[in-house]
Amino acid sequence: MTSTRPHALDILCFGEPMFEFSWIEKDNIRPGIGGDVSNTAVAATRAGAKAGMLTHLGTDGFGDHILQLYSDEGIDASRVQRSEAAPTGLYFIEYGPNGHQFSYRRAGSAASQIGPDDLDQRMFDGVGVLHISGITQAISETACAASIRAAELARKAGARVAFDTNLRLNLWTAQQAVAAMEQILPLVDVVFPSIEDSEALFGLSDPEQICKRFLSFGVEMVVLTLAEKGAIVATEHGQHMIDAFPANLTDATGAGDTFDGAFLAEFSRSKNALDAARFACAAASLSVETVGAVASIPHYDAIQSRMQKGEIL
Repeated sequence: MTSTRPHALDILCFGEPMFEFSWIEKDNIRPGIGGDVSNTAVAATRAGAKAGMLTHLGTDGFGDHILQLYSDEGIDASRVQRSEAAPTGLYFIEYGPNGHQFSYRRAGSAASQIGPDDLDQRMFDGVGVLHISGITQAISETACAASIRAAELARKAGARVAFDTNLRLNLWTAQQAVAAMEQILPLVDVVFPSIEDSEALFGLSDPEQICKRFLSFGVEMVVLTLAEKGAIVATEHGQHMIDAFPANLTDATGAGDTFDGAFLAEFSRSKNALDAARFACAAASLSVETVGAVASIPHYDAIQSRMQKGEIL
């Protein structure tokens, strides 16, 4: 990758950023940038952390725009490699009466071709937390293997590892996702499952049982998101409910990514998981009030204001 030594980071996100086309209405298609861990990097940065991305992009204009976003946001891109042989991934959003419809053009993308041999120990030096997701694992067999290798290298470097289940059944089956998680979860310190993912993965809908199931993999902490109900923080010492903040729901796209980034940013500062979860719930409540993945991600001052003014549901 880069020949220069990477900067020290609070959070390093590994996965696929994508260029977005949003078909808002007839004759109005709006460009943007998305991708779950990329959104998380933006959210962590806006929440006051030093974040970076580890990925591959094509040498096309879409990759140029993504790198410009990282420059504008102050996200470290020293671990981003450009590929002349593969394109940047794309996706399309159509808005309708029944919600959003997503169409992806990511097969053979530069990020999906990342493999374990593309990673080395230096990339993880000085990193506080490595963040990965189930989508990173699902986009290809090589990316899945690379995610496990990244977790191993990060732990060797002294970093924590965070993982969001982010199940996408259009990419693989629940059984395939569980098999991949069984390999990576023993390397994970903090896992972010949703109630919906947990039901699809394990057939569990009871929050207490879900938390116990994830803890059984050796994970240190489970942060279970419950949508409009808030979140639960669970360790071997107990489970704590964090109530949601009131919000005027407009668009939930990227709310989970915002939650992850805000949690990791605050946890990096305070080392207090309950404070981090409250901060993340406030950030997510702001995120759902605005359309768009990146446009909806709040900044630190807005999150603090929501925490001070907003009463919990």
